[in-house]
Amino acid sequence: MGQDRYSFVYKAELDHFDSFAMKGNKTLELPRRRSTVTIKHILSREDTEGQQSFLSKIEPLTRNIHPNIVSLLGFCDEHDHMILVYEYVSNGNLGDYLSRKEKGANLTWVQRIKLCIDIARGLEYLHSTTDDKKKLIHRDIRSDNILLGENFKAKIANFGLTRFYPRGDEESTIYETKVTGTSGYMDPEYMWTGKLTAETDLYSFGVVLFEILTGRLAYDSVYTKENEGGLAPIVRQHFKRGTLKELVDPELKKERDGKNFTPREGLNEDSLNTFYVIGYRCLAEQQAQRPSIKDVIHELYRALYFQEFPDSLHIPFEDIRRATGDFSLTNLVGKGGFGRAYKGDMSLNEELSHIVAKRNDAGLGQGEDEFFTEIEILFEHKHENVISLLGYCKNENERILVYEYASNGSLDRHLKHASLTWTKRLNICIEVAMGLDFLHRGGSTQAPVIHRDLKSTNILLNGNWMAKIGDFGLSIITPGNDEFDSMFDTACGTYGYVDPLYLKRGLLSRESDIYSLGVVLLEIMCGRLQDPHKNLVDLVKQYHKEGKVVELVFEGIRDKILPKSLIAFVNIACECLHDEREKRPSASKVVLQLKEALKFQLDG
Repeated sequence: MGQDRYSFVYKAELDHFDSFAMKGNKTLELPRRRSTVTIKHILSREDTEGQQSFLSKIEPLTRNIHPNIVSLLGFCDEHDHMILVYEYVSNGNLGDYLSRKEKGANLTWVQRIKLCIDIARGLEYLHSTTDDKKKLIHRDIRSDNILLGENFKAKIANFGLTRFYPRGDEESTIYETKVTGTSGYMDPEYMWTGKLTAETDLYSFGVVLFEILTGRLAYDSVYTKENEGGLAPIVRQHFKRGTLKELVDPELKKERDGKNFTPREGLNEDSLNTFYVIGYRCLAEQQAQRPSIKDVIHELYRALYFQEFPDSLHIPFEDIRRATGDFSLTNLVGKGGFGRAYKGDMSLNEELSHIVAKRNDAGLGQGEDEFFTEIEILFEHKHENVISLLGYCKNENERILVYEYASNGSLDRHLKHASLTWTKRLNICIEVAMGLDFLHRGGSTQAPVIHRDLKSTNILLNGNWMAKIGDFGLSIITPGNDEFDSMFDTACGTYGYVDPLYLKRGLLSRESDIYSLGVVLLEIMCGRLQDPHKNLVDLVKQYHKEGKVVELVFEGIRDKILPKSLIAFVNIACECLHDEREKRPSASKVVLQLKEALKFQLDG
C-alpha cells in the first residue's frame, strides 16, 4: 500500500482477536475472526532508535481506544521483524486525498466539517486522563496521519513521535531540547522554546483545518512560492485582510448540496465565518492564545449547525414556551441527567400537534455533539417504531428537541401493571426489535445506527401502546456497508444494560444493542427493572439453567402465559445475552422468534 524511509505497509486478510487487551493464557478462549487489516513492517536498524520507535507506537494504542483513533490489533517482534497490525481504513489518508482529488470525488462542506469534528474528538481523547490511560501529545498531527474510513470517518494514526505526560503531573509543562515534528505543521512556540503542551497539537490541527477548507496541503507549491512557511502564515495574512474566502477550495464554491438533509444551496456564510475564526485561533503563534479543544469542538458544531440543519425544522423558543405553559410543572412529564421534558400542544404545518419538548440543562446531560447527533439521526431515520422528531430550538441559551407525544409514557412505568398483558408485552417486544432492526440495517439513504443506550426508560408508548425507541444522544452512525462488523470506542450507556464485551474491551457492534435488548426483554417478562446490585441477567440465566424460570415471571401475568410461548421467549432473550457476540441473533431474527412466541400464545 505504501512505504517510507523505515517501513513498508501492506493490506492483508488475517485471523485475529477482537481485542488487543489479553491476559495470560486466556487469549485462546477469545473469539477469533478474519478481516482485512493493515500490516506495517518496520525495517531492521542497527541503532536503538528503530526499536524505540517500534515500542513507542505500541503503548499509546493499547490504552487509547476511541472511534477516531486507529485501532492496534496486534504486533510481532521476532528476530529482526518488527510488525504492527492495525485495523484497515479503506479510504487512505487525508494527505493523499487532498493531493490527488479527482473530479466528482470531492467532499461536501458538511462532510469536511464532520471530518474536522472527528479529528478534534480524537485529539480531545488523547489529551484527556483516565484511570487506565495517560494524557499524551501526538506531536505530528498532519493530513498524512489522518486516515479516512467508510463514510470518510477520520482516525488519527502514526504515534511514533508521541510524548506522554507523567502520571499525576498532567498540568505540568514539558520542555524539550530536541524539537520534533513536520515542517509546515509545527507550533512556532514549540520550535522556538521547546515548550510542549496540548496546544502544540492544536496548532498542527489548525493547519489541517485550513488544508481541509482550501483543498490543498500546507506545503503545496502555491503557498510555498508566496511564503516558505507554507499555508499557516498565508492564512493569518488573509484573515487580517478579511480575504480568507479567496483561499476556499473552488470545488466548494460550486457546491449545490443535493443531499435531502440539506435544503440550502451553496455555502452558508455563518458556517464559513465560524470555521474561519476557530481555525485562525488555533494558529495563534503563542500557545496561551489558542482555544481549548472543547471550544474548538463547540465551534465546529456551530459551523455544522449553520450549514446542515434545515430552517423548516427550527421552532422559535417563544412557540415552545407558549405550548408548554412556560415550562410549567403541571406539564412536566419527565426529567433526567439531560434536563426536563414537558408536554404541550403546538401548531405545526397548520395542524395542532401534541408534543413533548426536551429542554436540555446547559450544565447536565447532552452536549452540543449529542444534541446535533440526535437531530441528524431522527431527521433521516423515520420508522413507526422510532420516535419522531418534529423540530428543535437552538440559540445562545437553549437547546430543545421537540418530539411527537407518546401519551402512555415510557415502558418502565408499566412493568408492574397486570393490565399490560402478556400479549401486549409481546407486541411491545416485537415493535422494539423491529425499530432496532430498522436502525441496524439502514437504507439506501440512511446509514446504519447503533443506539448504545437501549433500556426501558428509553422506550416510549403511544396511545395505542405502540413502542417507539427514543433518546439517541449516545447513538453512533456507522459505515453504511455490509462489511461493517465492529469498532473500538470508549464504553458508554447505562450500567446493567451495557454489553459486557463493550464495557470491558471497548468493542462496539450491533450485537451490543442486541445485548441491551435482551435485558429489556427480561424486564418485560419479570415486571421489574434491571438492578445493578441484584443482576437480573445472572438470575434469569441461573433459573433458566435449573428449569424454573417461570418463578421469575411477573406474578400479575404468570398464570396467563402458555408454556410454549414462555419457552420461545426465554430462549431468544437468553440468546441475546450470550457472552460471545457472534452467537447473539440479529434484530431481524429476534423479531421472527418473538412473533413465534406470540403465535404460540394466540393459538392456545
